[in-house]
Amino acid sequence: MAQGPAARRGAAKDLRVVRTLKAIQDAFTSLVSERGFDAVTVRAVTERAMVNRATFYRHFRDKNDLVRWIVDRVLADLAWRPVPSNQLEFSIEAVVDHIEAVLRRMAAHSDLFRTVLVLGDCQRLTLKFQRFVEEIIEHRLQAIGASEPLIPRAVVIPIVSRWGVTFLSWWLAEGMPYPPRETAVYMVKLLVVGPYRCLGLEPLAEGVDPS
Repeated sequence: MAQGPAARRGAAKDLRVVRTLKAIQDAFTSLVSERGFDAVTVRAVTERAMVNRATFYRHFRDKNDLVRWIVDRVLADLAWRPVPSNQLEFSIEAVVDHIEAVLRRMAAHSDLFRTVLVLGDCQRLTLKFQRFVEEIIEHRLQAIGASEPLIPRAVVIPIVSRWGVTFLSWWLAEGMPYPPRETAVYMVKLLVVGPYRCLGLEPLAEGVDPS
């Protein structure tokens, strides 16, 4: 069925809003990259985006509100694949594939992710991202029916989450020096094998208690 004039006007208006928000986001991320978060002003964003200040304030209260909106977009962009229904379907290869898919999304929107994880100078945003990762890990463990952990999950999950976010921040800050697949393999090796073996050190001798 063909759209009527009112529907077409509504669609056109929605497209204008989408273009306006994208212009604001692109302007903000590029300015943060150039000047740092603290030096970026609303005036600079509107001038770079070629919109007036009233338009900016129609959508956001201030630049911190804009950053919160960007963070929500970042988290929404990290759409996770369906989880295995049990441990038999869970494999190292599947984990590598999943991380690679996430890294490819990050690479496709690197300026956006760098704003949140590297350039934002805002610990609150990084913590929000880490909490998101923690919730995902907890949900995955419950979904596959993981067995009793050797160390309490309340200890392991936050540490793994922070390590993962730190790894991703490094990858983005260094200009993504390794392609997504290779980076995903490195992440999984570090997580599964551990830094001790990844540094080329031999396993601890039998009977040695690292505690």
